[in-house]
Amino acid sequence: MPRSREVDVRHMPVMSSKCETCPFNDDGDRHLRSAIEERVLTTASQTCHHTGAIHERPDTHLCRGARDFQLQVFYRLGFLSAPTDEAWRRKAGEL
Repeated sequence: MPRSREVDVRHMPVMSSKCETCPFNDDGDRHLRSAIEERVLTTASQTCHHTGAIHERPDTHLCRGARDFQLQVFYRLGFLSAPTDEAWRRKAGEL
């Protein structure tokens, strides 16, 4: 199993849309999606597999599907005022 790499994602942009092969698409890899869902709620944001590591390059963007999942969960918990990127930026600024 490959080891996780620590990547500073604080200023990494989020993809504008989900990749064609995103595990968060309706026909995406459910096993991978489940592992990512657990990680993005407990550890860190998910980088987009299409922009870096899979091509042996540095990651450049965050996964749109994983971020949409985070937005929905944090909104439903009352942590965000809306399930949007803008609400995420506002909350990050407060913290």
